[in-house]
Amino acid sequence: MSGASAAATPAPPPAQPPPPAEGSPHHFALLYSPATARSTLATLLALANEISAGATRSLDHAVAHIRLDWWRGETERYARGEPQHPWLRALLAQDPGRRLNLQRLVEAAAVDLATETLGGRPAPALQRALFELAETALRAPDDTQPPSPQLQRALGDLGERTGELERFSGRPAATPAATLEALRREAQEIDSALQPRLTPLLVWIALAARQAQRRARRSPRTGGRGLDGFADNIVAWHAARRAARGRFRID
Repeated sequence: MSGASAAATPAPPPAQPPPPAEGSPHHFALLYSPATARSTLATLLALANEISAGATRSLDHAVAHIRLDWWRGETERYARGEPQHPWLRALLAQDPGRRLNLQRLVEAAAVDLATETLGGRPAPALQRALFELAETALRAPDDTQPPSPQLQRALGDLGERTGELERFSGRPAATPAATLEALRREAQEIDSALQPRLTPLLVWIALAARQAQRRARRSPRTGGRGLDGFADNIVAWHAARRAARGRFRID
């Protein structure tokens, strides 16, 4: 192969996904994840980002559909134990006895893309599916019980509200007050006995809520952002501590 041809060949993706942006809710969710689940959860977060080929990436719709079709085929190959993508190969090797239903991410992303294509309000279907799958990823390796439909529905609702807050731009006309109130109410309904296991997700929603509140009250020209990282560390720590005690709440 000539030097020019070799230079034109795209490099294969790394075996492990890149870490999320430091200070993001994803960053703190992984920070407070148990070591046994951290790699799986990191892969789920990265996959959701890759599969969400619509509004989040501002891609041409034809390109977005091609990407979705490829990921649909890849998640089917993963379900058969024959994935091509390095991330899914690593995921399969980590826990060969428990395969996540990754097709749900693709179908949810297709719903979001269709909503955007029709000019509607972007739907957080992917975020809903991500929260539901994360609950399975956070289970102990020997926990083979089927997921509770009631818990899956509750986590899906939390994921949907969290997705709405993360898309909130800070425009006064788009106040997140109603979404925040619904998130507080739904979070308090999570069984206290389950909260320790769900700590990464509860930390995530606590950070998403706090950051949305910050955007709602801060003008784009307002200073003070230098302390945001410190404040978010405190919020994440309190959220994890409350979840560990089964007393989680969103301030």
